[in-house]
Amino acid sequence: MPTTGVVVAQLGGPESVDEVEPFIRSIFADPHLVPLPGGTRTRSALSTLIAKVRAPRSRKNYAAIGGGSPIVATTRDQAEALAAELAQRGRDVVVVVAQRHGRPDTEHAVDQLLAAGVESIVLLPLFPQFSMSTTGSSEAELRRVLADRHSDLPLTVIRSWCDHESYLDAQAALVQEMLEQLPAEESESALLIFSAHGLPQSIVDRGDPYTEEIEASVTGVVHRLPRAIDHVIAYQSRAGPMKWIGPNVVDVVTSAAEEGRTWLGVVPIAFVSDHVETSHELDIELRAHATNSGIPHFHRSRCFDTDPMVGPMLADITEEHL
Repeated sequence: MPTTGVVVAQLGGPESVDEVEPFIRSIFADPHLVPLPGGTRTRSALSTLIAKVRAPRSRKNYAAIGGGSPIVATTRDQAEALAAELAQRGRDVVVVVAQRHGRPDTEHAVDQLLAAGVESIVLLPLFPQFSMSTTGSSEAELRRVLADRHSDLPLTVIRSWCDHESYLDAQAALVQEMLEQLPAEESESALLIFSAHGLPQSIVDRGDPYTEEIEASVTGVVHRLPRAIDHVIAYQSRAGPMKWIGPNVVDVVTSAAEEGRTWLGVVPIAFVSDHVETSHELDIELRAHATNSGIPHFHRSRCFDTDPMVGPMLADITEEHL
């Protein structure tokens, strides 16, 4: 019998336009992810209202990238790659997926592990940089479900892998792949923009280490590149009237155009798989903004998705905790 269960946690996403509104409602109802005021009833009412308002535009965005998010299928493939690599290394584990705001959810993942008879659990969040809004939310939900199932299985949480050597090596390889499209004569007018999902400022003010861990990842990647290039960190995906961390990636592109930059390379540093934030927000919206601002060359480095490096990378991160 497998002795260890590995829960691969991801945010999740709508697989069709019909799932967009419930997905948004679930996101805004999560107290770890969006700090809405009030208690449970108030939060439920607000999240329902916000979802109805935001759903029409969001459905158009998802329709523009194929009708739904690829993140659910990609996460399954990444988990399978991890399981295959660990099996090849002689590790007797069972790997399951828990989408925090989608299916299969955490309850389904825990039931699979209990049925398999595991003796301990390792939580691997597919968020390299820790935040209470992502890793913290996934951990809280996993602990809730385990308690609901009256399970006292030992739980190890991989809280962060922002500076893991295997992750930094793999991320740098993707950036270098993009930089191969940069002509030497344009190096001085080029700019790398490391774009990460934004957070409400209030979360960071409470001591969340997310921005510090983003900076650590960027430093580790830049040090691995074979040539120096100007770079900056920016944040995307703001929602609502609350104050968010910055600078905003749109403002950074505007400033880059004003500085005379002609080549932009955007690196989705906090994303391990494509979602609407990369496929629409960066590839469509930000690209259009760069073009309209007069920047002729816009590039975006790949996410890991199902690249062959994913299995070994995730196995290196996980194996230390088995």
